[in-house]
Amino acid sequence: MRSPPFSPEIERALRVDVSAVLLFTVFASLTTPFIGLILRRELGATPLQLSVMSAAGGACLLLSLAWARALCGHAPLPYLVWPSFVARGLFLLMPLASSAWLFVSLIVATNVFGAAAAPAQAAVVERLYPRAARGRALGLVRMAGAALGVGLALAAGQLFERVDYRVIFPAAAVLGMAASLRQRYLPVPAAAEDGEGTVGGLREAWAAVRDDDVFRRLLVASFLFGTGCWIQTPAHPLLLVDVLHVSTAQVGVFAAAAAAATLVGGAWWGGLVDRRSSLDALWMMYLIGAATPAICALAWSPWVLVASSVTDALLGIGLELVWMMVVIDIAGPARAAQYVAIGATLAGVRGVLGPLAGGLLIHALGVRAVYLAALALMTAAAWLVVREPARRAVVYSRS
Repeated sequence: MRSPPFSPEIERALRVDVSAVLLFTVFASLTTPFIGLILRRELGATPLQLSVMSAAGGACLLLSLAWARALCGHAPLPYLVWPSFVARGLFLLMPLASSAWLFVSLIVATNVFGAAAAPAQAAVVERLYPRAARGRALGLVRMAGAALGVGLALAAGQLFERVDYRVIFPAAAVLGMAASLRQRYLPVPAAAEDGEGTVGGLREAWAAVRDDDVFRRLLVASFLFGTGCWIQTPAHPLLLVDVLHVSTAQVGVFAAAAAAATLVGGAWWGGLVDRRSSLDALWMMYLIGAATPAICALAWSPWVLVASSVTDALLGIGLELVWMMVVIDIAGPARAAQYVAIGATLAGVRGVLGPLAGGLLIHALGVRAVYLAALALMTAAAWLVVREPARRAVVYSRS
């Protein structure tokens, strides 16, 4: 059945959203895929430094409830625009990072400001796109970025072979900052009279988790899955550089494959969460995500990582679309920011402990053992969601 056309209001929002995402895609394509590689190959980062960077990035999420409380009662758009503007602008300082620790410190700082924008992003999405069209709209935005990212990723891999990253990162930062400024023009409606909720602190967060059985069970599954993701983070640069001896050109190919998968995944996930329960999409996403550590554990050649790049990209776009839809469906507009902040805070806990545990596993059993442990955790999470009693009963009455 053909989907109904978007309303003029949604089309106006999409024009701004897509243009911002295109600018962000250039920034992300020239930075994110190469951070770990540069740290290990150019600056000689140790497994400890890689673990600290990942754990500190997770620790930033522990501030999510505080950010959500600051947002409460205010228009969410400035809280999305300006933290992300600062986070991307910090890449202007990358030429000054003469050691691995300085580089790690800048990455951690970007994570602090990036985490600050997460509750506001959920609030903006909830107001901007009605539930019936939300999945398709978000999928279209991500597809636009992915379409540009396919060619950019290939070009970026070649560019890093010829130009120093100290030149590329600041240039990318300018485009990332422009993306944030473009978001200022998103036509975000005012909250409905019953749409403003209180966030509170840890006591209120505990009460919300205690009183919502479905959300509590999903947090357990999310914690298992997220731990499986986080313990892999210190292993990835070691697998790329020390085990498989990957070049920057090959990283560009991986990123291009990931962008192509994102292009397909954006359409698929977006349509799926509009047609079916968001919890159905969640367990499918968890199973696809579990394929990544399975592939990495068995990888015998750099080119095998093309497959893991595809599954990881499908997971990445799924996390952006599906988890946000799950939270909004369960929480409703009054509690969306609070529930996102609770989920992000727990992500911070596992983000601190996961990379450190991964580093210990690497030291004790080797790089590939981390991927086997991640596979077990992520598969268990998918199993819990499949068994969730409310999986087919989640409706959108709260949103």
